[in-house]
Amino acid sequence: GFALRLRTAGIGRGERILFWCENRPEWIVALWGCLLEGVIAVPIDFRSSATVVQRIAGIVDARALMIGEGLTPPDALPCPVWPMRGTLQQVGSPPASFQPAFQPAPPDETAEVLFTSGATGEPKGVTITHRNILANLKPIDHGIEKYRRYLGPFRPIRFLNLLPLSHMFGQSMAAFIPAMIEGQVFFMPGSSPREAAHLIHRRRISVLVCVPQMLELLRDYVLQAVPSAAEPAKTGKWYTRWWQYRRVHRLLGWKFWSFVVGAAPLDPDLEEFWRKLGYVVIQGYGLTETAPVATLNHPFETRKGSVGKPIAGVEIRIAPDGEVLLRGENITPGYFGEPAASLLDADGFLHTGDIGALDADGRLSILGRKKEMIVSP
Repeated sequence: GFALRLRTAGIGRGERILFWCENRPEWIVALWGCLLEGVIAVPIDFRSSATVVQRIAGIVDARALMIGEGLTPPDALPCPVWPMRGTLQQVGSPPASFQPAFQPAPPDETAEVLFTSGATGEPKGVTITHRNILANLKPIDHGIEKYRRYLGPFRPIRFLNLLPLSHMFGQSMAAFIPAMIEGQVFFMPGSSPREAAHLIHRRRISVLVCVPQMLELLRDYVLQAVPSAAEPAKTGKWYTRWWQYRRVHRLLGWKFWSFVVGAAPLDPDLEEFWRKLGYVVIQGYGLTETAPVATLNHPFETRKGSVGKPIAGVEIRIAPDGEVLLRGENITPGYFGEPAASLLDADGFLHTGDIGALDADGRLSILGRKKEMIVSP
């Protein structure tokens, strides 16, 4: 229905529309409508200013702006403004004769352009192709395949997603990966740990997708509600730990079992606290330029302090100065409006700016940012 709305408005393949909105189901609807019709989605962080939105609209020659609640569009925006709320009611059902433009999408056509905030300079748009997105999803789908037969008792797997949809990681954990396992996705306004805990219990959430800070806030909330959670584990067996910390599991609900954490480094002690209670903590590493995952911890083979092994098709090299270099089909072809060759080095590697190390099993640890390193004599 949304794809038909785009076509009716004369917005076609290769043209751009802006998404400036909080997390909500209509966001996902609009994204899939764009993907089906070949229209390029340009997500912008909903906390960005109207000035930034106007600048990005000019850079990409936007044909429409999908706007969230409580946001005021720029005064001189040269395109129509469509409220995101109510999109489902407005589009209705398309006629049976309607055929989307892409069946399937050409791999190297642009699917999205994701911009930096532009607070300190001209916003830069990272171009993401269908090939980039699929390079992330195929290895994850392959990894899920061997466990599909065991998913029955856990269905539906419900995700509470607190990462912004304007970021690729939050988007992957809402629009793409849940769909691969027939999961359900829930959103909530704000970031109150109390509200998150109540929602996890009430809606029988299975997986919380969030930044490390939420794990910290939630830990403080749990320790206040269940002081015995601070006690050391009496055994290493997961089922006895579930029993020892049963008051915590009762607080968050018996269906809740996992955290998926991204967008910032996770303190190993914080990770260990939740593991001690019997929860699985899955973290990965990547950038917008890697669409977004480069490495991922296997849910049942995680290692404290590591961001996991590279997903299939991704090659990691550690430069002499410790910088993490990445190569693979998930790497963006370049920034919007700039030559593609400007992003990669002569060997086709992306320089991440992060300092890291690989262990004997090929697991990556991130040690810091290159520009923040202080070199002593």
